[in-house]
Amino acid sequence: MKSTLKKQVYAGIMYGMIPLLFFSCSASHPSVSSAPGKQLNQDDDSKFKTLYYNGLIQKTQSNLDDAMRDFRQCLTIDPLSPAANFEVAQLLEYDKQHDSALVYIKKAVAGDPKNMWYGNAYAHDLQELGRYKEVVKVYDNLIKTNAGEIDLYYKLALAQLQAQEYKEALETYNKIGTKSDQADDDLIMDKIEILEKIKEYPQAEVEIEKLIKNNPSTPQYEDMLGNLYDLEGKNEKAFGLYQKMEQEYPHDPMVHLSLADYYKSANQDKPAFEELKKAFAEPTLDIETKIRIILALNTFTNSDSIFNEALTLAGEMVASDPTESRAHVIYGELLQHSQNLNEARNQLRVAVSEDSSKYNYWTQLLDIEAQLNDAQDLENESREAIGLFPSNARLYYYNGLANMQLKNYNAAVGAFKSGTLYVINDSTLLDLFYQNMGDANYYMKKYTASDSAYNEALKINPNNDYVLNNYSYFLSVRDTNLEMAERMSKKSNGLVQNNSSYEDTYAWILYMSGKYPSAKEWEYKAILDGGSKDATVLEHYGNILFKLGDKSSAVDYWIKANDAGGHSELLEREIKDKQEYEK
Repeated sequence: MKSTLKKQVYAGIMYGMIPLLFFSCSASHPSVSSAPGKQLNQDDDSKFKTLYYNGLIQKTQSNLDDAMRDFRQCLTIDPLSPAANFEVAQLLEYDKQHDSALVYIKKAVAGDPKNMWYGNAYAHDLQELGRYKEVVKVYDNLIKTNAGEIDLYYKLALAQLQAQEYKEALETYNKIGTKSDQADDDLIMDKIEILEKIKEYPQAEVEIEKLIKNNPSTPQYEDMLGNLYDLEGKNEKAFGLYQKMEQEYPHDPMVHLSLADYYKSANQDKPAFEELKKAFAEPTLDIETKIRIILALNTFTNSDSIFNEALTLAGEMVASDPTESRAHVIYGELLQHSQNLNEARNQLRVAVSEDSSKYNYWTQLLDIEAQLNDAQDLENESREAIGLFPSNARLYYYNGLANMQLKNYNAAVGAFKSGTLYVINDSTLLDLFYQNMGDANYYMKKYTASDSAYNEALKINPNNDYVLNNYSYFLSVRDTNLEMAERMSKKSNGLVQNNSSYEDTYAWILYMSGKYPSAKEWEYKAILDGGSKDATVLEHYGNILFKLGDKSSAVDYWIKANDAGGHSELLEREIKDKQEYEK
């Protein structure tokens, strides 16, 4: 585990300065009278002041174009006015015109080099343009005339870091230290970060020792020292420190993570994993860190053993953070991946009970319900999710799918139809809605509605092999539009070859059209391509053989169909009477 050192908090002050300056009109704002420019006669001075203060008023009222006009008119009277140049620069800066702003702010600084407002604004423009070495010069100059302003030193140090002047930044931090009466841990942290960057490890150790001395009951600084030892290659020294810390702070998760890192780097996987488990068992280890570690284990490896480690750690996470919905979701995902679907469902159910506002939690739960083929729970939970997210189309698909499995075809059609109203830029989902409406309406013998839904599906995707097959088969069963059925079925077999179900459909359409030799050829293909145990395929082949006059073989295939589970009174009667009857 490597330490994350504190970032320079004063960067926020620097980057946040411009909006504050821009809208400020308080007494601390640089005034026109205090800003040296050329000597003006009384009339020009009066005009200048009127325009300048009008410009400030327009700016505070967000009339920026009017403000710019007033300040530019000020510059026609006094082109060197620091105050007016500053205001024009600020307006340009606000409009992200950094190069143009720089021209004016340089004039402001040249006219009043001691003014911190102008200097800070100049530094900000340079910083936006990535001219960090020039930023350093600006703060160097400001410090010469404002030596007591400690913030300037922090800004100088940041600029030096950005300019990659690390040793100079270190000297600046040392100067800050001499100007402060008490030890500043944040300052020491900044120095350590620089020392590590320039590989001055012995001096970094000295600084960390200061932190340990200042904070004797804070283990994080000892942990930093151990990390530094790791960085220096002093592995045994680091290990000794971690062992000492484990004795002193047995419930500090960061200690266990550091030990886990040590063991991992030494290729000692078993003790490394044991330390990870100890860390995960501690409720004080934040959930983000736990999730990050688990995802790293699961993402960057195909190893079953490491996946199992991730699964175990996820279980530990759930045990130590039982009310954290994200913990249950991560654990559920891993369980789903390992095909433990029932337990995965339990975890997702806990997640949605802890936080029902997360749409993706619901879809993950419904995915698992669909995998389990638990139609009733899928129907109940998808209906609950629709109540929370009524405009999400995918939830209606789950609900319709569940009702299809439950043979609640009317409810299924209602769900699919509602879902079509909420589909946005998802032709695949829209196609699924219509193809399922086609199936459901057919089962309810609403043939016109069924045909209409299938036609809509084929408008979206003319190559939908599922719809081409089902639509054509149902037409053949109804003995309707057989020519169209034959064209669609032939197309589906061209799209997906060697599919026994599709071949059976095509054979049956040919049979219904009286094309018995071709029907026999295609039905036999269906048998060879996996239909040898399919009762429907076997029964159809018997019917075709009967039409071709091979009654003995036809009866044999009817018997095979019956043995394969195709029990029906009609089939048994055909076997008994050795006679085909109308379906």
